[in-house]
Amino acid sequence: TRQWQNTPAQGSESVRDQLKLDNRPIVLLPTNVLGDSLTLGRQVFSKTMAEWVSRTILYFIGRPDIQLVIRIHPGEILTREYSMLDVVRKTLPELPEYIHVIGPEEKINTYDLVDITDIGLVYTTTVGLEMALKGIPVIVAGKTHYRGLGFTFDPNSWVDYFKMLGS
Repeated sequence: TRQWQNTPAQGSESVRDQLKLDNRPIVLLPTNVLGDSLTLGRQVFSKTMAEWVSRTILYFIGRPDIQLVIRIHPGEILTREYSMLDVVRKTLPELPEYIHVIGPEEKINTYDLVDITDIGLVYTTTVGLEMALKGIPVIVAGKTHYRGLGFTFDPNSWVDYFKMLGS
């Protein structure tokens, strides 16, 4: 088995300081590995996970009142092709100070990020389930095993998704 979190927890405040996060709300978007079978054929309203991530980033350009943290799946250190990091860079080559991208090789434990997150945005990653179990509101964009069970927000269209983000 693989252990994706091979960076020990440092504590949420340490991560907050490291990323220079302030008191604005924090939205965590943990990605799946691009091309992972858990993302294929799981579309609800976006054509792909990459499209969903890209359009989400573009939405947050107009929201400097919120800090977006995109955690690229640590498993992408094993990929050699196009990655979610490439999707982010292509969408927004210059990031504003309130949008943070954590690459797959960075020594930041995802669960430290979860501890400071106000809302989670996920496609199919299990981190969405784990955030919901901690009482963090989660918006699920893809067809995953926990979508539609009543403890996540499950938009069926781009309009629904952007309305949920705006509330």
